[in-house]
Amino acid sequence: VGIKQDITQEEVDENRVFRVVQDILKEKLSKRGVRIVTGLGKYFRQVDQMGSGAFSKALFKQALTMFHLEVPEKDFESLWLILDDNSNDKVDYGEFTRAVIGEMNEYRKAFVRKAYMKLDFNKTGSVPMVDIRKFYCAKKHSRVLSGDATEEEIKSSFLETLADACSNPNEVSYCEFEDYYEGLSIGIMDDEDFINILRNAWGI
Repeated sequence: VGIKQDITQEEVDENRVFRVVQDILKEKLSKRGVRIVTGLGKYFRQVDQMGSGAFSKALFKQALTMFHLEVPEKDFESLWLILDDNSNDKVDYGEFTRAVIGEMNEYRKAFVRKAYMKLDFNKTGSVPMVDIRKFYCAKKHSRVLSGDATEEEIKSSFLETLADACSNPNEVSYCEFEDYYEGLSIGIMDDEDFINILRNAWGI
């Protein structure tokens, strides 16, 4: 019982550190979530020559500075101590971004997967950008409905942002697709609002 209580307290402390860091970055992320999350994902995939998915403290610090996501030194150190639990100065990219940015809940992720599976019907793990253009529908986008933008403007903006996020601008992997919606998710509080965006865009 004593051990169980210790673990629970440890988890509480960890979550408190994550919340502090996420609160510091919340405003920046809510304004530029998509660009930041997709940019970080692309940057780390490019520098990950070994394909390990794990990076040093110095590289994470450098990336946060590049994307204007600096956090106070003591908060970064607390975060690193939690994540680098085997003290080898390497932390998994996914763990790090979940701690710094937060994560979509499983309900939202299920719909992102559903949309991607509709596009990747051959299950190849990548979707040609021409297919993305063909299937993406901006007809029910809020800015189109309000008359602030045309369907073509919204579609072009979406495709440009997505292409920027991709290692190969002619095709989209699931990681890159999920990064886009992970970034979008930050600024949308209500699950159903987020799901409706996916439904309207991809007809799922």
